[in-house]
Amino acid sequence: MYNTKHLHVALSSDDNYSNLVRTLLGSLFTNNKSFDFISIHLLAQKISSERISTLKSVIPSGRGELIVYSMDNIQELLGVKVPNTISISSYSRLFLSSLLPQTIDKVIYMDVDALVIGDFGKLWAADIDNYEIAGVLDDVSLFAKHAINLPDNAPYVNAGFLLINLNRWRKLGMENKILNYLVTHNGKVFHHDQGLINKMCEQKLILPMNYNMVTNFYIFPYSNFTQQPFYSEEEFKKGLTDPIFIHFTAGVANRPWMKNCRHPLKDLYRQYMKEAGVDDYLQNDNRPFKLKALSFLYFNFRPLYALVIKLRSKFVER
Repeated sequence: MYNTKHLHVALSSDDNYSNLVRTLLGSLFTNNKSFDFISIHLLAQKISSERISTLKSVIPSGRGELIVYSMDNIQELLGVKVPNTISISSYSRLFLSSLLPQTIDKVIYMDVDALVIGDFGKLWAADIDNYEIAGVLDDVSLFAKHAINLPDNAPYVNAGFLLINLNRWRKLGMENKILNYLVTHNGKVFHHDQGLINKMCEQKLILPMNYNMVTNFYIFPYSNFTQQPFYSEEEFKKGLTDPIFIHFTAGVANRPWMKNCRHPLKDLYRQYMKEAGVDDYLQNDNRPFKLKALSFLYFNFRPLYALVIKLRSKFVER
């Protein structure tokens, strides 16, 4: 029987994102005092020892630990070259069932571009024996499902926050199945590791959306989310008013550690940055020109933005 008072959390990062890890860890420990102990399993790719020491300093004495797993050989583990449009460290989550000790039954995986502002006690006690993962439905187009041969009505979750049933992954040999699929497709799977997880994990427990409040949920009205399955309008409103995990994904609003951010909770993030001892210097807006242009249209010429998106979606469908 697992210990309900000992939380296991996994993160993946390289040196470029260590300040995001610090901010996330600060928010996690601040808002999860119901746990006696929290083990942080950091899947690290080329993170300096100095950075590791800084991350450990964020963890309150006696309340947690940071365990580091070197993922410098991630390319070798994958067995095939993958597109460089995202950090390759993102694929590290695919190896949690073999990296973590066999005595650990499950783990919460979190992307580091986020804040934890709620308690994980209820989630950690959830029964997921019959599921490979638990996650929040994502706002993806049908194209994302079709690209990995999923039916239109298949649930598709955002892989930035997952409760992973490690026991079931080991029993089903999920790592080998996922890697075989990746190699068969020459390393090119739409949405990268997220696409792999959605394709290969057949049994998904759908969580309330407040466990992964991506930026689009804050920026766009409920009527914009037409994919199925999805949440009811009441569930959508509850997610906005009672978030547990706020995921600052890329998009028209930009991110709170960067300039030109329009996210309504940017000040909250910057507060946690300060509390974690992170330099409050804001990074330059490095979004592609097309995304900056869409952002400008959305916040200044909404009808024109809607027209551009409509035309673009028709082009993709062709």
